[in-house]
Amino acid sequence: MDEGELWGRRAAQRAALGATMSMPAWKAAIERTGITTGTRVLDLACGSGEFCAAATEAGAEATGIDLSPAMLAVARRASTAEFLELPLGKLPWPDGTFDVVTAFNALFFADDPDEAFEEAVRVSKDFVVVCGWHPDLPSDLLVVGRAVRGAGGRRMPRLPQPQEELTIDIPLEHPDEATMLRSFLSVGSYQRIIEREGEEEVAEKIKAAAEPHRTPDGYRFSNKYLMSLFRKGQAASTS
Repeated sequence: MDEGELWGRRAAQRAALGATMSMPAWKAAIERTGITTGTRVLDLACGSGEFCAAATEAGAEATGIDLSPAMLAVARRASTAEFLELPLGKLPWPDGTFDVVTAFNALFFADDPDEAFEEAVRVSKDFVVVCGWHPDLPSDLLVVGRAVRGAGGRRMPRLPQPQEELTIDIPLEHPDEATMLRSFLSVGSYQRIIEREGEEEVAEKIKAAAEPHRTPDGYRFSNKYLMSLFRKGQAASTS
């Protein structure tokens, strides 16, 4: 069972309830890299395609790749960007094809994250943007995830010194318990534990772990991303 299948099981639900959480990071990437009319953009592990849609709205010629056919089907319904079913790693484009290559919570899905980053650099003409959970600041969604699923075993690539680093607030709010549960249960990384323990058991674990984040208006989860921006030549290799 690959990651594409796991994330595709509840693709529409995930897109509706959790995908746009990263909008502050997408806006920062568009502003910092100067994405505008005619900019060629590649988004790695694009999921349901919301960043590509945002880049397209800014005038870009955007392409997204992902392993989940179900996620890509959602993306194609919502955006005129190009979407291709491809894994992370070796990419089928010549050097310098894209002005900007982005990876939002993406590179740790690769079999070889270092190769995935190097390929991102290779096909970029100018910017590479790597964005993920901040390694030094807490994120509530990760705290809940560890309580429910245990510690994860993924790793990020070894990155060179970026030209710029940004800490970005990524809040996520849900109006009620039912919506909060549907959001967590749609995450691809929860699907294996749902298979092992059953949805009801997993839902009870989520409710207990999420209780500290309950507010008078529902639930609020505070999270931090770390965005690293690299320029072509400056990010040529991690070795």
